[in-house]
Amino acid sequence: MSQLDLSLVQVPEPSQVRSRQALERLLTVGEELLAGNRFEEASVTEIASLAESSVGTFYRLLGDKDTLSLLLLQRFMQRLADTTSQLRDAGTQCQNLYEGVRLLTDTYIDVYTGRRGVLRAVILRASRSATFRDRVHQLNMHISATACDCLTPFMDQVVHPNPRQAVSSGVHMVLGALNQHTVTGTLGGLKPEQLREEIARLLLGYLRGPK
Repeated sequence: MSQLDLSLVQVPEPSQVRSRQALERLLTVGEELLAGNRFEEASVTEIASLAESSVGTFYRLLGDKDTLSLLLLQRFMQRLADTTSQLRDAGTQCQNLYEGVRLLTDTYIDVYTGRRGVLRAVILRASRSATFRDRVHQLNMHISATACDCLTPFMDQVVHPNPRQAVSSGVHMVLGALNQHTVTGTLGGLKPEQLREEIARLLLGYLRGPK
C-alpha cells in the first residue's frame, strides 16, 4: 500500500559512519529494553552505556528518550506492515481456507512472540496520542485489506452476508486476542503449543459459521 504512512518522528541520518553505527546500537539496545518491558525504567545513561556510547552522543543523535521511544514503535509498526505486505505473495500458495487462515494466524503469532513490552508501549501510546492512534488505524486497515486479498479465492467458503467484512472483523478479533495473550502472558490458560491451533480455530470457526 503506497499510501500507508506510519511516520511518527524523523531523525536526521548522521553523516559520519561512527555516528550512524552509534545510532544503530542505541536503537538495538532500545528494542531489547522495550521487548523486555524495561524501557520505561531505563535511564538515558543506562541506555547509552549498554550501547557502548555516551550520554552526549545520545542527546546529539536523538534529542531525548521520547524520540527514541517513537522511533522504536515506528520501526516495529513498519516491520509489521512489511510482513503483512509479504502475505500477498505467500497467500498464492494456499490451497484452501484452512491453509489461508493458518498463514495469517501463524504469521501474527510469530510477529507478536517475545514482544510484550513493545505491544504494551503501543497500547499506552495509542491511549494518549491521537496522531499515534491514526497510525495504528492505518496499519489495521492495511492488515484487514491484506487478509481479504489472501482469502479472496476462498470467500465462497465464508458463511456471512458480507464475507470481506467477516474476514476483516475476524482478523481484528484475532489480533485483539493476541494482544491480550502477549501483554498479560495468558489467554484462557492456553499453553504456548496450544495457541496456534486455538487461534486458527477461532478465526476459522467464525468464518465458516455454526455447523
